[in-house]
Amino acid sequence: MTINNETLGQSAEKVICDLSGLDSSHLNGRSDETYEKMLTPLLTKALNKIPSVIRHTGLEEGKRGGHSKSSIDFYLSKEQSLSVKTNKNSNMKVCPSEVGQSSWSVLNKYFKEILQMNNIKNLNRDNFKQIVFSSINLLIPIYLDHLLSCDYLLWIYQKKSKFYYKIIQKSNLSRFNWNVNMFSFTKDINSWNESCTVKYNGISLGEFQLHSNRSPNKKFRFNMQNLCKILKV
Repeated sequence: MTINNETLGQSAEKVICDLSGLDSSHLNGRSDETYEKMLTPLLTKALNKIPSVIRHTGLEEGKRGGHSKSSIDFYLSKEQSLSVKTNKNSNMKVCPSEVGQSSWSVLNKYFKEILQMNNIKNLNRDNFKQIVFSSINLLIPIYLDHLLSCDYLLWIYQKKSKFYYKIIQKSNLSRFNWNVNMFSFTKDINSWNESCTVKYNGISLGEFQLHSNRSPNKKFRFNMQNLCKILKV
């Protein structure tokens, strides 16, 4: 088995199932026993801080159908929901569901109003750059809404071979007012070939990637540690 971030995520979901008394057999072969042992004491503490877990949905398809994945990993009691995000290396970057690495047609749907404002009918590599630089204060809230698509976000991350976690409760976040004048970029529209970092108040907020010969050919990931700092969570 390739031990990557997906393996860590599946291991975390299996441990949550096991600790919650749910059937985890559908995750056999997807998780790693070493990770499971490392994560069990950590997730035991984390689960005590959220409503009880009642159902796993992480392998189900998303509302959009097709190849979309459910943005909800677990249903909780009190009609609440939980998503689980993981990092097994030091970059601390997390991709929002649905819009983080989707096709142009999917982004056309979610960015529809922004495209209309910019007189764009359909996205491509060049006009995607255009809306990043012209409408970043409108794009970031959409990316954030999809990152925080559930009532709770459980972020599990690794530092120097040790795991930590942070729980973000969506209802505790005051509506953050993104100031367009606080955004800056490490590249301009001409020098941006593959990677471009967006900063907020001088802090690296996330990274856009555009690739010609790699799949996925477009991606946006939040720097979770810095996002938490900016949002003060």
